[in-house]
Amino acid sequence: MKPLPQIVRDMPPAIRFLGVIMLLQLALWTLIPDLLFSILPLDTLEAIAWGSGFSLGNAKHPPLTGWIAGLTAAAAGHADWPFYLLSQICVVGGMAFIYLLAREFLRRESSVLAALTPQFILYYNVTSFEFNVNMPMLLLWPAAALFFVRACKRDRLRDWILLGVASGLCLLCKYYSSLLFAAFGVYLLTSKTRRRLILSAGPWIAAASCFLVILPHAMWALTGGLAMMEAYVEGRMATRAGASWFKRHLAGSLIILGNAILVVVIPLGAFWLSKLERPRVPAEPERREGMLFSLIMTGVPLLVLTVVGLSGGNVRTMWLVPVFFPLGILLASLFPAEWSEKQWKRFRISVIVFMALALIGVAVGNMAHSSLRKHFPADKFTAEISAMYREQTGEPLEAMAGDAWTAGMFRHYAPGHPQGCILRNRSELDRLGPTLQAHGGLIVSDKEEDILLAMELFGESVTLQTSYDIDYRSLFGKKRKKTIHLAFLDGPAAK
Repeated sequence: MKPLPQIVRDMPPAIRFLGVIMLLQLALWTLIPDLLFSILPLDTLEAIAWGSGFSLGNAKHPPLTGWIAGLTAAAAGHADWPFYLLSQICVVGGMAFIYLLAREFLRRESSVLAALTPQFILYYNVTSFEFNVNMPMLLLWPAAALFFVRACKRDRLRDWILLGVASGLCLLCKYYSSLLFAAFGVYLLTSKTRRRLILSAGPWIAAASCFLVILPHAMWALTGGLAMMEAYVEGRMATRAGASWFKRHLAGSLIILGNAILVVVIPLGAFWLSKLERPRVPAEPERREGMLFSLIMTGVPLLVLTVVGLSGGNVRTMWLVPVFFPLGILLASLFPAEWSEKQWKRFRISVIVFMALALIGVAVGNMAHSSLRKHFPADKFTAEISAMYREQTGEPLEAMAGDAWTAGMFRHYAPGHPQGCILRNRSELDRLGPTLQAHGGLIVSDKEEDILLAMELFGESVTLQTSYDIDYRSLFGKKRKKTIHLAFLDGPAAK
């Protein structure tokens, strides 16, 4: 067997460069936030709170992200850096699957271009350190698309099964993934050969595999969980009362389309400045097929989101995060296939420069600006509050309730890692509420109305209300103060 350095030297230059960029992505985007932030991002803490119970469902999202966060916290001893690394594994894994997917339509060098394109998309770098429900979809959507294309081309049993498994995992991240499956259906209809597959055994095998993956969660949903999720979604999708017709029907769609245009412009500019040739519809059948596939995979979700916005739904830009995984395949298909060494060099330089600018921008911005969600001294705060609880009750803190931020914060940072319950999440309250009523705990939130909600939920067992002021700041930012509201929950007195 060849030694590793020799294997690397024997790689084609394009593959070697892709590998270097992927390693830099893993290392630098894990290191920078770990050095600069004193607390994990809100969505990551929320996932840790969900994952502490390993429940089959949640009122806000399906359970996969919580499971991953819970396992990571338990395996890594509640350190922060594994969560930043986890996000980058999703990014780099997505790039690898994009490369493999591109190889179904393009030659190797063009496929490398497709896999490098996410470096110009902010969802893959500037916002990528926050592990949340969108991050696993950066990996799972291109994985599902790869198995789908292979199944369509080769009609092999294993590809249909893998398609079903990947699709099930997508749904366990977010039901929103059904938009990807809608795009699959549209693509099947664009060819007579593919239309024949609809009535074959393959799609049904994929559907059965998907169903087996989601079966435990589906049982939870059908026994009351879905009603909780529907109530939450209705609240999130509803537009504000009294909003103008423009805000209700046009603003959301215009924001979605505007963000989509901004996402496309930067990679398109990188291709054009490197190639110095205009894009054109490819003549080669495989490249033309890659163009069609990419347009459908991105176009169908964008069209649905636009229609939802026009109909009055409260659409959100974060829903765009996984949508642009085929963009590199589209651009690599549209620009002429032959790249000179000089053109390749320009593209490599643009990748490196954009990565450096993104890293510098994030580093400088977060050193200069003090942010509650990034620079709050979570270790100090949770240790002091846990000590206060022990002093007042004589018992260690084993459970608490609050908003998503504080619930995840205590679960991750507090001594003993007490269970955290999100008060405004029905499934979380059902999970941990009985423990809080029986044994007591703390109510902690940066919103005073959460203390009032706890009083409604737990009655006279909520005692000793107080507030706690704590300072936070970034390396060079202004010192800021945050007031956190507290209340003790007396278990034996609970009704």
